[in-house]
Amino acid sequence: MGRRRKRLSDEPFEVDIISTDRKGMGMAIHQEKTLRVFDVLAGEKALVRFLFGRSQRGKAETLEVLKPSIDRAEPRCPHFGYCGACSLQHVTMEAQLTAKQAELMRCFDEVGNVTPQEVYAPLTASPWNYRRKARLSVRDVAAKDRVLVGFRERDGRFVADMSECHILRKEIADALPQLSRLIEKLDARRQIPQLEVACGDKRAAVILRHLEELSEHDLELLRQLSVESGLGIYLQPAGPDTVQLLTPDDFELDYAIADLDLHYHFEPLDFIQVNGELNQKMVMRALELLDPGADDHVLDLFCGLGNFTLALARRAGRVTGVEGSQEMVKRGAANAVENKLGNVAFHAVDLYKKLPEAGGVAPWPAGEYNSVMLDPPRSGALDLLPFIATSSANKVLYISCNPETLARDAGLLVNQHGFTLKGAGVLDMFPHTPHSEAIALFERSVKGVEI
Repeated sequence: MGRRRKRLSDEPFEVDIISTDRKGMGMAIHQEKTLRVFDVLAGEKALVRFLFGRSQRGKAETLEVLKPSIDRAEPRCPHFGYCGACSLQHVTMEAQLTAKQAELMRCFDEVGNVTPQEVYAPLTASPWNYRRKARLSVRDVAAKDRVLVGFRERDGRFVADMSECHILRKEIADALPQLSRLIEKLDARRQIPQLEVACGDKRAAVILRHLEELSEHDLELLRQLSVESGLGIYLQPAGPDTVQLLTPDDFELDYAIADLDLHYHFEPLDFIQVNGELNQKMVMRALELLDPGADDHVLDLFCGLGNFTLALARRAGRVTGVEGSQEMVKRGAANAVENKLGNVAFHAVDLYKKLPEAGGVAPWPAGEYNSVMLDPPRSGALDLLPFIATSSANKVLYISCNPETLARDAGLLVNQHGFTLKGAGVLDMFPHTPHSEAIALFERSVKGVEI
């Protein structure tokens, strides 16, 4: 029989917060052990209590902040502290940005062994009601005789009981109580595990995942909801390829980049940047940094439905977009036609497959590229770096959703492939969360350096 662990005390105790980790958790020393504390800042003194459960050992909740930091802010949301959607509402925006920029520089230094020549000021937008895509959990709670619709709680086990949300776009945030009441009336209320939401500039959609066929009674209630709320209602009986529009018949989603007179149509499960206002600024920053001209040919890797591709085509002579999803390539090509752009081509290529060795034929159309744009997934673009290095491109603009893989790839581009890291900075795509995105510009200093 194994030794039983001593039960943690439920008595409150005071701690001094010596630092915060990368996820915004406070770090303290208690009884000669490191303790992670929720909702506190470095330099604060707090009254805390242990959280219980095997997975919670070494963690504590904050009961009262006894000595607040100058970086402390009053959370706007009444659900802050147990909803898992955002964890930094208690931190001023200035302090959030400083921490994210510091983390990016730490990654460049420790992971990539590289330093940008210029640190760009963080690119920001409104920190509230910005999130235009999200997955929301649904739970029929018998004890409350209610259906909960919202993000999961901080520990991930339960659905947060949300009456409001200050990071979701208002069209969706305002509809949360209505969605909850609607699902309560459905015959299939116990067979709805989740909703996905997607917002265009003018309209918003809800995708209802259902595990059994919906009755005509349920379908009629959903149609009524659409009329009352203006929401587009989609049904998803199985995988992503089963998503279909229920109502209204003429519903579609789109967004614009006004400064470039560009309009993008998309489907509700398509990948788009979560923060629409920040996306507009990010696209314009990309054009500023790459500065393509009429004689330039730009290669856009991981191009999706053409968010950057079409913008580049407004300035460059030619743009080639490469993306793994055939459906997204079709969407990008259709958007190019709608925007009357004849200087752009899209190609479906699996960019995750093992690529030929450096010097081999790239799995996309050959050409003399002046610059490369890439916006890879969190895993980065490791396998593509040799091709970028042996191409004719003199500029590389890298958009990243993971500072560590960006730093890794930056280190290789600079230290092994002959590029200079001209500048980098944070893109605050997800305010009030530890998640940080970044932009980095590389210019060739030595051509043809190989690994």
